[in-house]
Amino acid sequence: MREYVAQVCTTDADFLGECCRWDEVHQELMWVNQSQGPGQMYRATVDGPEVTIVRRYELSGSPSAFAPVAGRDAGWILAMDRSLWWLDVQGGLQELVTPDAGQTTPVHTNDGAADPWGRFWMGTMADDASDGHAHLYRYSAARGLTTIFEGLSISNGIAWSPDQRTMYHVDSGPGTIRAFDVDDHGEISNQRVFAQFDVAREGTPDGLCIDEDGAMWVAVWGGYEVRHYSRQGDLLGRVSLDTAQPSSCTLGGPGGTTLYITTAQEDMSDEQLAAEPHAGRLFYAEVGVRGLVLRTFDTLESRTGEHHD
Repeated sequence: MREYVAQVCTTDADFLGECCRWDEVHQELMWVNQSQGPGQMYRATVDGPEVTIVRRYELSGSPSAFAPVAGRDAGWILAMDRSLWWLDVQGGLQELVTPDAGQTTPVHTNDGAADPWGRFWMGTMADDASDGHAHLYRYSAARGLTTIFEGLSISNGIAWSPDQRTMYHVDSGPGTIRAFDVDDHGEISNQRVFAQFDVAREGTPDGLCIDEDGAMWVAVWGGYEVRHYSRQGDLLGRVSLDTAQPSSCTLGGPGGTTLYITTAQEDMSDEQLAAEPHAGRLFYAEVGVRGLVLRTFDTLESRTGEHHD
């Protein structure tokens, strides 16, 4: 099993860094700060430990996930607070849909990503993190909002295999990563457990990414690590951090083989923050494998039904 040690590469700390993504077209690292008040989205150039913020979007709410709009120059679809939004490159916001508007238990958006068919998948969680109130949605330009799952705990990381035949989804409350078969049209079936965590002992899976070999890298909230799993679910390696709450990760950088990891200060006491001064900062580790291209949200869904063998 390979062991890596991640190093801190920023000085500013986020309350809850999330949705770390590498944009290979613009050669930028992006992530959000899902803060207690208005949050931020960052665009940065990177080279190993060198991180230079080139644009910081001050947002009116607390963002949790995003994907570029197809073409890469029209902005991003953004999950924030209780809605999906369109964020343009100048920072303007347009609300698209509010999924859980009718729920009696307050919920907010959580992790999400665009799929290979140009649709955006977004999870939610209860404001008090109580079980049974989270959903997983899929938003399509052509068909609007579809509820995929309800009754989840904390809908979290989501990703697709290089051949587009497998989808992975995290429900963080029970510490479960599930895998699904995917057909030519992006519909899922054959739900099964890919990995199960003992949350009290190990921490819980959070954000994740898939590399070019089809292996998974998953941030372990409360576990001081990112885990590397084979396509079959075997543990291949660990990336250790000196702070407890890694929240998401992506593979990128100029060489394409640097793992960047967001972390969080959320729920940490003053004593914990003093003991872990790097909490909330961005980390990196050179892991020697490339990630996949960043999927985009398609306003026309011209890619519906696309599949590459």
